[in-house]
Order: sequence, then C-alpha cells, then structure tokens
Amino acid sequence: MLLELPHPASPSMDENPRRSTNGFSLIEVIVGLGIFTMMMIGILHLTFQVRASAEEAVYNNTALTLAQAYLEQMRSSDFATLQAAAADASGTIDLNLISSAGTLLTDKNGGVFSNNDWANETIMLDEDEAGNPRQPLKFELRPVLTDLSSVTGGIADGVEIVLWYRSRYNFGMERTQIGTLRTVRSNVSTF
Repeated sequence: MLLELPHPASPSMDENPRRSTNGFSLIEVIVGLGIFTMMMIGILHLTFQVRASAEEAVYNNTALTLAQAYLEQMRSSDFATLQAAAADASGTIDLNLISSAGTLLTDKNGGVFSNNDWANETIMLDEDEAGNPRQPLKFELRPVLTDLSSVTGGIADGVEIVLWYRSRYNFGMERTQIGTLRTVRSNVSTF
C-alpha cells in the first residue's frame, strides 16, 4: 500500500498561507469603523434633538407660567375695576398689573395698560459666567375683558378674562408660540 503525501510546495485547499486567523483584515476594520461612525452620528443627532426639545419646552413653559401669573393678577383684582375696564372703550382704566421685573406694566407705547392693549417684556432665562444675561424670551400679552352682565342682559354678573399671549425666542431660528387663557371673575367671592 502506497501512501501519498502532499507536495511541500502546494498547500492544501483548507490552508491559505497568506490568511492569518489571529486578527482582522484591513477591509473588515474599515467596514467596522464605517458602521461604528454611522451609529455614532445617529446617536449624536438624537442627543441634539433631545436637547433642542428640552430647550424649547423651557421657553414654552416660561411663557405659559408668565401668562398664568398675569391672569391670576387680573382675577385677584377688584371686581368693580375689572367691570369698569371691560366697559371702558377709551382704554383709560389701568389694570395695574405688575411685570416680572416688579414694575407697573405699561402698554407698548409706555402708556396706561388697559383692556385690549398689548404689553411686552423681555425675560432673560440664563446668564453666562460673568453674570451677563442671555437667552432672551420676548413675551407679549393682551387681555380682553368682557362684561358678562351687558352680554347676557343682566342675567350673569361677571367679567370674562381672555388673555392672549405670544412668546418669541431664537433657537437657531426665530420661533413663536401663541396661546390663550380664559377665566371668569364673578362678583361672588370665591375662596
């Protein structure tokens, strides 16, 4: 019986002397790095989207909180003053609202802030390391008061307060949020 041995110069079909089984080829490394890079770009993009959504929520929540504060100031006003302001077509009755800076709120021209007037203020949401304000929020509001006794023929005694508000901020591009809040202030004390 004769035993055939492979010729030393010709490798068998299973063995490739150029291929090492201890590592990765250059092509495999490049493809792996490409896939990893694409995944990281996607994760980075998602991180920026989440941060932008959180920043936008801060601006919108601040505007809503300001609008609610002004609405509560009007609700806590004297009923006779609210009723007179609702009936005043000349716009001379001051609503006596206090701004977030602690000063008396005026209309856009610096005059008396009354029914159907627009007022505005700028709120700074942050400051830098030196204490300089940054991230401005431009806030505008307009109360519309309606005397319900005149609308209902004397059946209801109250004042409807509708507060229109608009906030503007720049987050890469100027964005605007518009909203309304509504309540009724009656002559009957509510606690």
